[in-house]
Amino acid sequence: MVTAEAAMAVVRAARPVFISAHDGIVFAANAAFLADGYSLCAAGPAALMDRLPADEVEVGFEGWNSMYNCYAFLYSKEEEGKKKCILMECLRIADFLAINARDLEARHKKPCNVHINVKDFFSEEQTRKYKDLYKNFPDFINILNLSLLAELNGKDAAAAQNPNVESSSSINSSGNVPCENPSTRITEPAGSEYVLWENRSIRMIEP
Repeated sequence: MVTAEAAMAVVRAARPVFISAHDGIVFAANAAFLADGYSLCAAGPAALMDRLPADEVEVGFEGWNSMYNCYAFLYSKEEEGKKKCILMECLRIADFLAINARDLEARHKKPCNVHINVKDFFSEEQTRKYKDLYKNFPDFINILNLSLLAELNGKDAAAAQNPNVESSSSINSSGNVPCENPSTRITEPAGSEYVLWENRSIRMIEP
């Protein structure tokens, strides 16, 4: 089971730039996979190429939020002699984020999917710390443990749940989530400031 502390540590270490609240939730989901021992093999358009990752390939986060309204991450993990190759796709639907994850090495298995209400877990308050960008972060990680990671790892869902965290009402199962529009949106931090999150009226920075 991934803990909220471990996932947040990944977010802080990566220091990602968020252009929207959906960016923040997507990257937190990515952080949960990394905290669970998965290696990132591709992000953004590269993750949607029709190929399995080479064993030695591990990449950075470049291009992770470069597609319009959708995201994709490709992970690999070897456990007990079995290799997993996980494709996580996320689609922005109004205030919701639809997350679909499937093991490309086990095509007979159905994908795992969940809908997340972004407003339940991401704050639009001005802040200088990553941890303050999120609301109910342990609840969000618990949803990922139950809906995605436990299923993908072949673990019992009950064993993956933190008994001290109640499931959020924003969780909702859905169908497959394809990323179909590869249009890019490129952004960079302004000047010497490090941008945490930015919209038309609010910009959050961390020195």
